[in-house]
Amino acid sequence: MSSSSRVVEIEVVVADGGARKAAEGEKQPDPVVNVYSAAAYGDLERLRRFVELDGGGASLAVPDGNGYHALQWAALNNYPHVALYIIEHGGDVNAEDNSQQTALHWAAVRGATATADVLLENGARLEAADVNGYRVCNRFSFCSEFVLPFFDILQCCWI
Repeated sequence: MSSSSRVVEIEVVVADGGARKAAEGEKQPDPVVNVYSAAAYGDLERLRRFVELDGGGASLAVPDGNGYHALQWAALNNYPHVALYIIEHGGDVNAEDNSQQTALHWAAVRGATATADVLLENGARLEAADVNGYRVCNRFSFCSEFVLPFFDILQCCWI
C-alpha cells in the first residue's frame, strides 16, 4: 500500500432496521409481559389476566419505570375498549406522565378519536397543559382528523 491510501469504513444498515427475524419454527419472544405492554398491544384478555386473575393484582394507577401509564399506551394506539377497562379498574383518566401529558394528549397526537371519545366521556380534561404549555387542544390542532369530530368541544380552546 502506498502512504497516500486511506482506510474507509463502511457501515452496513439492514433495510428492516436491524430487527432480527425469527427463523422458521423459532418462537419469537412474547412482547406482552405486563399491563403496559398489554395496553399498548390492545390485548384486553392478557390485561385482564394481569389485573384480575394471575394473583398479581397489577395496578392500573401506577406508571411504568419511565413514568408512562397503561392508559396512555392504550390511547396512543387507539384501543378504546382497553382504555375503558383501564378506567373502570382504577386507571386515572387525568394521570400525567413526567412531561405532564395525559392519555388525552397522547390520543390527540395520534388522532385516536375513538379512544379520545372514551376519555372525554370519562372526565378527561381538555385544559390540561404539559411542561411546554401545550394544552390538549394544541395537540388536536396538529392532527386535522382529530379536530373535526370534536370541533364543538374544542371551540373552547380557541375562544
